[in-house]
Amino acid sequence: MRKILDKFVTGFFVVTLGIMWYCSTKFYVKPNRHSIVVYDIFGKETKLDGVRVDFKTQNIAQSYISEYKKRFPHYNFAMRMEIPEIRKNTIPRIFKKIQR
Repeated sequence: MRKILDKFVTGFFVVTLGIMWYCSTKFYVKPNRHSIVVYDIFGKETKLDGVRVDFKTQNIAQSYISEYKKRFPHYNFAMRMEIPEIRKNTIPRIFKKIQR
């Protein structure tokens, strides 16, 4: 009887953790665009000619930042990520669609 109860409790926790994992990763949103922001000595945002600023992946943007830091030592570079808006399908929004 004890072995059956032990297997039942273990199975319950495995299923519960699996459901929690699924629910937490369901709403993960990856950034779809990365851009480089250039700051001058005084900390103001500026633009430099010949500097590529829009990228699709974070690794490439980070690589360009390290290269630009070597080429332009008097400027600071930072990465900005743009995350798309998450639209939830709530009951009022669905109800508005039905009324139209």
